[in-house]
Amino acid sequence: MCIVHRLLSMNVNSLLMFTRNDMINKKLTSNHDPEWRNCMNERVKRMKESLKVSKYPLCVELFRLANESLEQTAGEPMLIRRSKLHAHILDNITIFIEDDDLLCGSGASKPFGLEMQYEYGVWTKDEVESLKSEIYTITPEDEEELYRLNERFSGNSLNSNLVETMGKSLGENERLWPFMKSGCILPPWKDKSGGSGGGFAMSGYGLGPGFSLVAVDFSRILKDGAKGIIEEAKQCLKDLRYDSADSLEKRYYWEGVILVFEAWVRFANRYADLAEKMAAEETDEKRKAELLEMARICRKVPYEPAETFREAMQAFWFSFLMVCPSPTSTGGRFDQFMYPYYKKDMDEGKINKEEVLEILEIMRCKVMKINRVSGKANRAKNAGMAKWYNWTIGGVKADGTDATNELSYLLLDAALDTHLPHHTLTVRVHENSPTEFLVKALEVVKSGLGLPAFIGDNSYIKFFTNGGLPVEAARDYCATGCVDGNVQAVTRTQVAVFFIIPQAMDICLHDGYCRFTKEMVGTKTGDVTKMETFEEFKEAVFKQVAYLMEMANERINVELIAERELFPDVFRSALMKDGVKAGKDMFNRTFEFENGAVLGAVGGVNTGNALAAIKKLIYEEKKYTMAQLLAALDADWVGYEEMQKDFKNAPKYGNNEDYVDSLVAEVYENHAKTCLSLPCAYGGTLQPNAISISAHQPGGAVTGATADGRRGGEILADASLSPDHGQDIHGPLAVFQSAMKVNQDLYQGTLMNMKFHPSAMKNEEDLEKLAGVIKTYLTHGGKHVQFNIVDKEEMEDAKVNPDDHSELIVRVAGYSAYFTRLPESIQNEVIDRMGHSW
Repeated sequence: MCIVHRLLSMNVNSLLMFTRNDMINKKLTSNHDPEWRNCMNERVKRMKESLKVSKYPLCVELFRLANESLEQTAGEPMLIRRSKLHAHILDNITIFIEDDDLLCGSGASKPFGLEMQYEYGVWTKDEVESLKSEIYTITPEDEEELYRLNERFSGNSLNSNLVETMGKSLGENERLWPFMKSGCILPPWKDKSGGSGGGFAMSGYGLGPGFSLVAVDFSRILKDGAKGIIEEAKQCLKDLRYDSADSLEKRYYWEGVILVFEAWVRFANRYADLAEKMAAEETDEKRKAELLEMARICRKVPYEPAETFREAMQAFWFSFLMVCPSPTSTGGRFDQFMYPYYKKDMDEGKINKEEVLEILEIMRCKVMKINRVSGKANRAKNAGMAKWYNWTIGGVKADGTDATNELSYLLLDAALDTHLPHHTLTVRVHENSPTEFLVKALEVVKSGLGLPAFIGDNSYIKFFTNGGLPVEAARDYCATGCVDGNVQAVTRTQVAVFFIIPQAMDICLHDGYCRFTKEMVGTKTGDVTKMETFEEFKEAVFKQVAYLMEMANERINVELIAERELFPDVFRSALMKDGVKAGKDMFNRTFEFENGAVLGAVGGVNTGNALAAIKKLIYEEKKYTMAQLLAALDADWVGYEEMQKDFKNAPKYGNNEDYVDSLVAEVYENHAKTCLSLPCAYGGTLQPNAISISAHQPGGAVTGATADGRRGGEILADASLSPDHGQDIHGPLAVFQSAMKVNQDLYQGTLMNMKFHPSAMKNEEDLEKLAGVIKTYLTHGGKHVQFNIVDKEEMEDAKVNPDDHSELIVRVAGYSAYFTRLPESIQNEVIDRMGHSW
């Protein structure tokens, strides 16, 4: 019997014994000293305390600078315009160094600021007022200037160009316009001129649009410096021959690289000048010395290669701010590319663990100030100031050996000490992951942070090798965004769209008609009341889902084309594999493994549960007819309460029941294979992912009553492999066993949330037990799992007395957030997740 079948056939006690024995047999350790421990020093305590602000300022300085540059460069090639725009921002945006800081760079023109982005859409007065009613503030002068800039710039936003690219009028496209409004993808478009509505405000010195899932090659900056990149671009220009159709484009690209990287060096020198000025005025000798050292480092990096850990940290931080404003910017495999600098300085006695930990904790404090907010429609699917600044630790090296090192542990220590939700951490797990490392990670989870998440090397690496990447390259993957896999500098995802599968199934039930918009949206898949077998009905559902996914792919390709033409970004492009030599923006290249766009499955568990209920109650037991079901769904179950109870009590995913688990697996298989059949504008195919973030709330809002017993408008199952709320009644191991039946290797990322009661994690033995289960799951088909270890009563009290629980942190999806800042619907969903114990 193969190992996976053996695991699936085990009962709870035998699976616990299996994982316990596996831990004993593979009691792998590291050189990490478990006795060493440090806590926040006074500097970090002050920096953490300074994070307690009630309002976040909205800034227009970046928007103003972008407008100035674009007006000055009208008529020039877009690559040159965007590069000059970037340089203009770097040369002119207001900079500052805050008290206690040891890393230069803040991401906005004001502390805690969010710069209004010009690329995304117009911030209308209604949208701005909605922000002001929450935790954001804007000065009257800035607000007035924002509206003036809107008038001058309204035709240059991504949304306006999407509409233009779709055609003069979406109303003329009888297929796509009804689909765009249907709620099958989020958010539904409001009207033909405004798209999905609202803009974005973010922190960072880079260029948007910023939802890219890209892991750039930070190590290139550390090893070669900007100097190496500038010199390479100059050599490429020198060697250029105008003998191909793209020769002129290459020239523009290389000129753009030189413009931006030289401006970036000037930007660092502006910080050096400021640090020297502040040092001259500083009376405290210790702080004066710190400022002078910061000035020295900024004179050196990022222009020159880094030689020390502190230089490498500053070069990385400057680089990270340049790949923001994306809220999905990743720190990549931070413990791998930073480790040589750590080890060298430690071996030479230039730094100690306390100093390393201090700067890692300062980095966490600074990431807390890098924020983003969107228009009302988009805020619903990304609740709680969602951001996904993800640092990946652990995993394997290119040769397959364990990659865990001392820096991996120190990053966990920094999270444990500061108790801040950002940046997030993701632990890569493989057969030889040290037990001590996994237990240490679970100690951080147990502290109430909800991080790190755990992901399986086996499944992620198979995803990339199945797509053609060599295994050595695939082993260098990291988590981007929530847990989307990308290989550093080798792959990149530009567009991620959520697809609401239960809404598509509802359209099938009504033969292509959408109850949400009250118009035809889908293809005619037939009268479901006349379908004689369950297989016939299921195939109709899958056919309708595939048809609607095809339109989703068209929508995605339009955005890809618009972004490729309108928003090139030479900085990130230069830090991809052969990024300078290629002479092309990364969104104008086809990579060895092409994953330019992903389509996220939302509500797959609801759909599988609904199919199981229909199969059992209509086709097998014949207790109800399809006509009765349609009437009940159209009535939102009102008047059909006994029938609703039967559909709710039908078999549910998460309890290790093949009857329903197999249908959930089929739903995801259909979604994945349909994605892989659809062409992507960048080359290759659309890639599947199954990461809902908090889209299950707005996805549920547009979806009517469903055959799993859910009422219309109610929230959908969270994540992608989590059971629906309260339906996993046979404990955590049954949930893992259900999830293992889904072919997760097909997916760029999947998401599974679990909640344990604190009493289940009382001691190290409990943590070792859970570590063993995690390793077993993630080395035998599982892709991801993350945990909340929190008391339900505390969350319920936090809803009533939020001021008493301002520090309460929960894991929402691929990110952690302060519980009291989440909308009530998401608070309730987190509370309703089943709290497990052993």
